[in-house]
Amino acid sequence: MRVTNMLPDVQYQMQQSQQALATATQQLSTGLRVNQPSDDPSAYSNMVISLAESASVDSYTSNISSALPQMQMADSAISSMGTSLNTAVTLGTQGATGTNSAANTQALASQVEGLLTGVIAQANTSFQGVYIFGGTETTTPPFVAASTTYNSSNGTAAVPLASTAALTNGSVTTVTDATTGDTFSFKATGGDNVASIITAISNAVSAGTLPAGITVGINATTGQLSIASNNPAEGIVVTSNDPALGSMNAAAGTAVPNAYAYVGNGNTNSVQIGESMSVPTNLPGNQLLVSGANVIGSLNQLITALQSGTTAQIGAATTSVSTALNYVSQQRVPLDNTISQLNAQDSTLSQETLNLTTQQTALVGISTADAATNLSQATLENSAVLGAAAKVLPETLLQYLQ
Repeated sequence: MRVTNMLPDVQYQMQQSQQALATATQQLSTGLRVNQPSDDPSAYSNMVISLAESASVDSYTSNISSALPQMQMADSAISSMGTSLNTAVTLGTQGATGTNSAANTQALASQVEGLLTGVIAQANTSFQGVYIFGGTETTTPPFVAASTTYNSSNGTAAVPLASTAALTNGSVTTVTDATTGDTFSFKATGGDNVASIITAISNAVSAGTLPAGITVGINATTGQLSIASNNPAEGIVVTSNDPALGSMNAAAGTAVPNAYAYVGNGNTNSVQIGESMSVPTNLPGNQLLVSGANVIGSLNQLITALQSGTTAQIGAATTSVSTALNYVSQQRVPLDNTISQLNAQDSTLSQETLNLTTQQTALVGISTADAATNLSQATLENSAVLGAAAKVLPETLLQYLQ
């Protein structure tokens, strides 16, 4: 009876002692009091919840880290545009005095042309391959130099593009006027052909959606679809993703000086930076430079006035540029507010990360000193159990054999 009574007790004590020693060893090596659910089910459950919260905070922090430098670059670009416009106002004011020679006003016009080129360069700023003023069209420059004539790449004099040639269902062809910013897009559906797009663009001109003077048809000489403006000072930009038409290319020698069109879209990207909290991360270029005060148009007006206008016309154009400057400055305000919001939220998330880390340490962590003490105690207890077992087991076994 002694063997059957004592052996299980000794084995159980040895198992418990070995388990306690293994747990203490693991705690010291990992720095964690809870390494599996059975160590402390309540703490483990709360730890899972806390880790999920940490994952969300990390995601929001990552979004801020990605968005903030892009928005700071956008803010810097707009600031540079404002500097260029301010310089243009100074040049225009100088030109409107009436004391300049023709050569001087031409030189002033050349300087404003350079400023316009710089504004366009800033508007085509990219960050890590993303064009930041193109709306959600972020892979190509949003502002393109305009021309009076665009031809499709499909169709030649030998093999003309037929008006009955089918268009690709879902393809989009867009015509944008550089002076007014007017845009017309034609999306092909099943059954549409080249004649359909010719009719649609002609109707858009008749309806005033596109400026008068824009013509469309199949060029009798080249056999290509041709879209053109009869106004040599008014440029257009045409894009198409229809394989039946091929790419739409500006005809050589038809570039319009200082004319640019916006080919991005008006959509705004956004990023989530907190639970139920998101912020816009970009400013579409058409809102910045085309609509409102029409920055590009005002600079072009000043260039033309300096090249061939009266002092009154130069003064009026300078006033337009000044209005554009104020408009651009206003566009920076919500952007700067968002940058401030991102910085504030980043600080909040950093504190939240610290709080969650502290909470997680309290739930499942253990100090090195406590872990070492536990291991020492477990080692002593295990040694004691093994020592006791060494005395008891031989005796019980001998009695059993007798």
